[in-house]
Amino acid sequence: MSRILTTEETLLNYAAWYAMRYFPSLQKLRESLMRKSANNTVLTEKVMQQMSEYISEERIVDGLVRMYVEQSKTRPYIEQKLHLKKFGNEIIVTTLESYRDSFVSWNTYEQTITRKIHDYLAKNKSRKYISGTLVQKYPNFKREIATFLDTVVPDETEAVREEFQKLAQKYSLTDRKEQQKIIQKLSMKGFSYDAIKKVMKERFTE
Repeated sequence: MSRILTTEETLLNYAAWYAMRYFPSLQKLRESLMRKSANNTVLTEKVMQQMSEYISEERIVDGLVRMYVEQSKTRPYIEQKLHLKKFGNEIIVTTLESYRDSFVSWNTYEQTITRKIHDYLAKNKSRKYISGTLVQKYPNFKREIATFLDTVVPDETEAVREEFQKLAQKYSLTDRKEQQKIIQKLSMKGFSYDAIKKVMKERFTE
């Protein structure tokens, strides 16, 4: 069980530690101090009065937004995180607007998105799956995502071959209904019909 703090000095020390560790809003800090002092309102308010003298929510929010942007987080993600920390809506909106250009800059997200594409390709995900997943999360970069996919995976044949081999171990290739199930499974994964047909033709003309 967490130790209850009963003196101004100990609660102030805790408040300073909490503020440096979690970058909280004043509301979040107050809630934490209330829990730590067993709901001692008088003690909590004394400490809050001292803490509020050097805590600037505007600076904290700006620092958090800058950090999240450097991590290539999306605007909705950042907004949700700030609301969870219970910062005021006005501060959140104003700060996010000041970073508007960053949210539509390909340079901000290029490294993260290209890494995700390579990760999906390593898992044999189809172009359709990759594009749909990433465009939903990064709608501002639909064109860049399509261009990059055209460059790194102009042909899905090899990925279809690998997925076909896995399915061929589960379904009978001599049964026409089983063959159809393989085609359906590959289609559901988002692979193009032309690529599927090409691989199927290769397999049955060996």
